[in-house]
Amino acid sequence: MSETEFLIGRRGLDLIDDFYPDDLPSEWRFDFYSTLFKALSLPIDTKEDLELIFEELEDSDEEFELVLTIEPHQLLDIKTLSTLLSVVEPYQSWFILSCELDQQPSAEVMALLGAYRVSFQSDTQYDLSLNNKQAMGQYLYYSHIPVFSMQGSGDDRQMRANIEKIAEINARTILICKDAESEALHKIRVIAEILGY
Repeated sequence: MSETEFLIGRRGLDLIDDFYPDDLPSEWRFDFYSTLFKALSLPIDTKEDLELIFEELEDSDEEFELVLTIEPHQLLDIKTLSTLLSVVEPYQSWFILSCELDQQPSAEVMALLGAYRVSFQSDTQYDLSLNNKQAMGQYLYYSHIPVFSMQGSGDDRQMRANIEKIAEINARTILICKDAESEALHKIRVIAEILGY
């Protein structure tokens, strides 16, 4: 029996399928989004007001996971990484750092990330001192909870097949559906619930 539990979300708050009410102020988008979905991925250098989002997370009793993504070139350059982390360091318990790796991070990078919750995804196997799982040909390396990033489109049958394959992770997992609109996110959530995840 699978022990996978999905926290489903998307990349970015810019849903364009009439998800937000027309008169909703932009600073309320996160609050509105987080009432329906349990995860969100944003670039670490996002234009969104992270301080406001962190305040919302601190004041909320709801389960929610914020994922801040780092591009591989940002992760592998220790100077760039240090600069990016200096902005979010006071809030490190409120997010997971995530990166889709294309090469193994150095020991210096991993030491810098030691105090953070991290999750990496790659189609290549690396030797990292982190928990690891595998699903759909992807390797996940994580400190606390894995983040699996996938395309969020497709027909119901394809979505169901993907969720069943990702459930092989057999752990509580953040499922980020890249560029999925709200209708696709709702479908994925319903399919996951029907399948018992």
